[in-house]
Amino acid sequence: MAYSWERLDEPEKAAILGSIGSGGAVPPPRVVEISWQDRCNIDCFFCSTAEVRAGNRELTRERLERLFDEMRTLGVRGVRLVGGGEPLFRKDCAELIAALGRRGLGINDVTTNGVLLTEPVVRALYATGCDEIRVSLNAGEAESYAAMMQTAPKNFDRVVENVRRAARIKRETGARCAIKIQFLIYRDNYHQIPEMYRVFRESGADGFWFNGLYPVRPMPAMEESDIARMLDLYEEVLSMDYFDHLERFGFWEQPIAERIAAAERRVFASAPLSRRARVKLRQIRTRGRRRERENATLHEFCLVGWYSTAINANGDVVTCCILQDRKSAVLGNIGAQSLSEIWFGEAYDRFRSELREIMARRGEVGGFGRARCVESICAEKGSCPNRSFYWADDFPFRRRFDASVETMRAPDGEPFSTLAPAGPRTLPLHPAAPAPAR
Repeated sequence: MAYSWERLDEPEKAAILGSIGSGGAVPPPRVVEISWQDRCNIDCFFCSTAEVRAGNRELTRERLERLFDEMRTLGVRGVRLVGGGEPLFRKDCAELIAALGRRGLGINDVTTNGVLLTEPVVRALYATGCDEIRVSLNAGEAESYAAMMQTAPKNFDRVVENVRRAARIKRETGARCAIKIQFLIYRDNYHQIPEMYRVFRESGADGFWFNGLYPVRPMPAMEESDIARMLDLYEEVLSMDYFDHLERFGFWEQPIAERIAAAERRVFASAPLSRRARVKLRQIRTRGRRRERENATLHEFCLVGWYSTAINANGDVVTCCILQDRKSAVLGNIGAQSLSEIWFGEAYDRFRSELREIMARRGEVGGFGRARCVESICAEKGSCPNRSFYWADDFPFRRRFDASVETMRAPDGEPFSTLAPAGPRTLPLHPAAPAPAR
């Protein structure tokens, strides 16, 4: 289930297209990403939010309960438990998950380091109807894990055992939730790729993926010999799995996507006939090759302003998870307004107008000096990993969206110059209330 997109009916998708194309009535948000506190129980050296995480911000239980009521009234379909902190690092976590379930608000996914993936939390997630639990294990053995996560090595075994228990409870209860493990690859741990695969197989999880460690912090860069050896090890794992459980290998430090694809082709060419037949059948069923070719021809722009919203631990409602640490991303605060007032308010309208102009200019935006919310990552194809993730496989919708974009005409003048004055790009973040004493 990709962020509840599959739960939308055709009139709801048509409402999104109509609002984008003609500036008509804005549909309500369908997905809400919630960071209900910004504390974390470990301290990963590569954390992208460490510098902006105050560690003392938390949405109160009372405000969250009211927020859940607002979301139910708006018709929100799914909730994502994500954010700058560890989402399970609250004593009332299981109770809050149950509160979502009582209101019929399903959980799309929870992204967790897994240290606090306890039995009560797992059972609450399954009872609520969680689609996916994503565990960031990141390493293949305890010492490397401790170095990456800056925590005790024993937490590695703790997380693996928590995943095993979650898989066991899933079998017992018949839950349909997918359990997936992420491994992060960089110079100091790429040699563990086979061990990562072994840990995955022994964990009982449903799937896994490799991601290159995005260089948000200074870290040792990989040399050509490292890249070559890493790809050899990837082929070794791929020859054993070939996407039966592996979802992807995304690498961000260097542009090696074609080399990864070439490795996959080599493994496929030398695979036993039975495996190749199974892969071919899967491609036929999903029309994989045809869709890859069509994908390259279709427009791909961000629809987040018409579909989902993100709420930070201090109550700030922000444009998206990618830009959330920019001060210009703040569109309101649920401590002062309702979610509905913010979503249908002036700041969100401005955000949508800027996204719409990016579409009208086909992503060819020379400068962002007059923009209030968007940045270059919002316009450059392939820059943002999330902007079309949830609807990427809905080709009937994508074709209609592509046709709609083709009818849009770029305004005259400099980018965003025809929009109302936006004011400075430095709206202050709302002050954080201290977290309750524990």
